Amino acid sequence: MSSSGSSSMQQFLILAKSVRGAATVDLVKKVIEFPDIFGFEELLRIENINELKQSEQHVPVYNTLELFAYGTYSDYEANRSKYIQLSAGAKRKLQLLTLASLAVRSRTIPYSVLLNELKINNVRELEDLIIEAIYYDIIHGKLDQLNNRLDVEYCISRDIDSRQSYDHLIKVLDNWCQNCAQILTVLKQETVRANDRKKQTIAEHERFEQNHLSMIKAVQMQQEQSGSGMPGRGGNENNNQSTLSSLSNLMSSATGGGDKHSKKGTKNTAKRSFR
Repeated sequence: MSSSGSSSMQQFLILAKSVRGAATVDLVKKVIEFPDIFGFEELLRIENINELKQSEQHVPVYNTLELFAYGTYSDYEANRSKYIQLSAGAKRKLQLLTLASLAVRSRTIPYSVLLNELKINNVRELEDLIIEAIYYDIIHGKLDQLNNRLDVEYCISRDIDSRQSYDHLIKVLDNWCQNCAQILTVLKQETVRANDRKKQTIAEHERFEQNHLSMIKAVQMQQEQSGSGMPGRGGNENNNQSTLSSLSNLMSSATGGGDKHSKKGTKNTAKRSFR
């Protein structure tokens, strides 16, 4: 429930403690239609609300409030005589609440299931309802139109009927824990892969730097030897060829071998540098 919905519910709770009879009925009708309110258990605990089920005339009103707290749209369709007639806004609210119940049970819901449970005739209307649910923060998820399904990432928790067994709640929590464990395992695996890639990148960088320094030293040593010996043109040519050979070997090592064309290009570049 949003902050505005919580504030509105507090006002309804205060009113519920001071009204009786027909005024209580009107209050219930307003609550179930109110856009931002999706939890009703607090209202069901109030004595004046509970008095509704003592009156044959007002039992359907109390049943309807329980329907919005714990039930689904299919429950309403299966036994309409048990409840009051719902307005279009109230029906829409009940469909949104039903969507939340379905999202708790499964994180992947086929459109076929949603269409059946929500009593909607076409996919366009269904997707409009899902978008509305996302807008009201009832669920977070993605419409997978390619596979005709809803992928749920988050959903609100509906009221829990304390009269019923908690077995379903325990099952939901177990499923949630299993999902968390699976996500944690995947995250650990991805962390290991990322660390391995990082180590590999660092090692390659260090190897490249080392080879780069070796090439610089080789050039410097060759230049020193050429300068101290003062050789003629033939001597220079031989020294350059020797340096070229050393550079080629170093560059081949730095690049992991490379192909013949890249080696030839490297030699030609080095030749031009020494001539």
